[in-house]
Amino acid sequence: MTDNAAAASGSDGTEGRRARFIDAVAFEWIKVSTVRSTWWTLFAAAVITISIGAFAGSSAEGEEDSVLREIFVGLPIGQLAICLFGALAATSEYGTGSIRSTLTAVPKRPRLLAAKALVVGGVSLVTGLLISFATHTAGTASLGAGVPRPELSDGSVLRAVVGGGCYLGVLGVFALIVGLVLRASAGAITACVGLTFILPLMFHALGSLGDLLLKWWPTEAGQQILHVVPSDTRLAPLAGLGWFAVCTLVALALVTSRITRRDA
Repeated sequence: MTDNAAAASGSDGTEGRRARFIDAVAFEWIKVSTVRSTWWTLFAAAVITISIGAFAGSSAEGEEDSVLREIFVGLPIGQLAICLFGALAATSEYGTGSIRSTLTAVPKRPRLLAAKALVVGGVSLVTGLLISFATHTAGTASLGAGVPRPELSDGSVLRAVVGGGCYLGVLGVFALIVGLVLRASAGAITACVGLTFILPLMFHALGSLGDLLLKWWPTEAGQQILHVVPSDTRLAPLAGLGWFAVCTLVALALVTSRITRRDA
């Protein structure tokens, strides 16, 4: 009977396919790519960041580092659209109840969450790199005469531009984690705005304590990758991005452990 049951369960290959990680990734990609909100939010992130960068570049002045920071001044606003994408990738399933179908198709939750994080992170990374390079191109094209141009031939500038895309890639997974914890779109989006935008602004009013918090706050540390010249009071660019990535991976592991023991 055991052999017959095994044959029956594997006769159409369904059970085998459910157990494969690549099938879980394909499943998540189909869900993400067929939802119109995905492309609208990513399009909004691109338009906001690139257009602000072009406008800021037309009035930028100073040294190379300050010029590049002016060009990328729209990133903190554009990143909110990436947060929206990451959060909705988690909360939309809970809102519609389709999470039950997802768990039926991929019952192993660590595998499901790893696939979801890979897809969201991959889409955010590719989009982030496109946005980052396009913003640099638009911003430098609008610079006035005599303004130092942050050229990609400069290793520090190339690191900052590539790092900006990587920062948005990690941010997408960060927002996904927030969505997995809160399970509600409004709450997750509000939390993402608070964690990436409002709280760092509040830290500036706390004096030396605020400086310490800003140095180690994950999203603020990650944004140091955009600096051509490292700040004396913050983490180094690569170290800051690495810290943000490590914090995100640790949070993903904790959320995976929590969801594994929690009902859908």
